[in-house]
Amino acid sequence: MKRKFLCTAIALVVFASCKKDEDDDKLTPTCDGSEPTYQNTIKSIIDTKCSTSNCHASYSSYNGLRPALQNGSFRREVLVDQTMPQGSSLSQDQLNKIQCWANNGFPEN
Repeated sequence: MKRKFLCTAIALVVFASCKKDEDDDKLTPTCDGSEPTYQNTIKSIIDTKCSTSNCHASYSSYNGLRPALQNGSFRREVLVDQTMPQGSSLSQDQLNKIQCWANNGFPEN
């Protein structure tokens, strides 16, 4: 029984050490104090990374994006978890702009 436990413990350690640490790939969004709006800065990022891929066609307008802003899913998936955009990534500069936009309450204009 002890041998089986020991083999299981060793297998778990080896498996865990091979797993990619998702936090290694994450960037840290920071705001430089700028005040981007959806229309003047963010729309072009979203059009390029989110709505043109047909994943989030509704994000092509501020009103289409509003529910995700209000329920917190946009902030969580883009800035915190950085799971969006799927199959792509945002640059540090793009994340910083989105962080500033979030800090300022996601203004439209």
